[in-house]
Amino acid sequence: MAGHRGPVNAVQLHDNRIVSASGDSLIKMWDIKTGDLIRTFAGHTRGLACVQFDGTTIVSGSSDQLIKVWDAETGQCTQTMRGHKDLVRTLHFAGKRAVSGSYDQTIKVWDIQTGECTLDLKDVHTSWVFDVQFSASKIVSTSQDQKIVIWDFAKGLDISSIN
Repeated sequence: MAGHRGPVNAVQLHDNRIVSASGDSLIKMWDIKTGDLIRTFAGHTRGLACVQFDGTTIVSGSSDQLIKVWDAETGQCTQTMRGHKDLVRTLHFAGKRAVSGSYDQTIKVWDIQTGECTLDLKDVHTSWVFDVQFSASKIVSTSQDQKIVIWDFAKGLDISSIN
């Protein structure tokens, strides 16, 4: 599958579809069986670093500091979320929630339907955030600062870190 004009920085597989995100600022959806390009999603102004896809919704993060939510069937951008001050390096979404991590050293929780930032976690990492994952009660993040940080909301805001 060839078609991007820059490095492919992230992919997500769901059923027979692959979604790719590139430094060319584009997202592309591919048919895994035929290799055919199904659709191109344009709207970011700089290169993409991360993408998630659940079959109907695509969420992307970019060095334009934005997170965009896309309708996978129509190709339309349904939401643009602003709040990071540097590259959005990682994100994870499920249902109507997304968690993002940035080179601005913050983790943010978003409502992808309204675009509202519902939680802004600062002053925990001292360098770039590389990965985030979440469950119903926890957020886990990793960073260049060599830490894994776990926020356990079932116990209140108990911040634990693994060095």
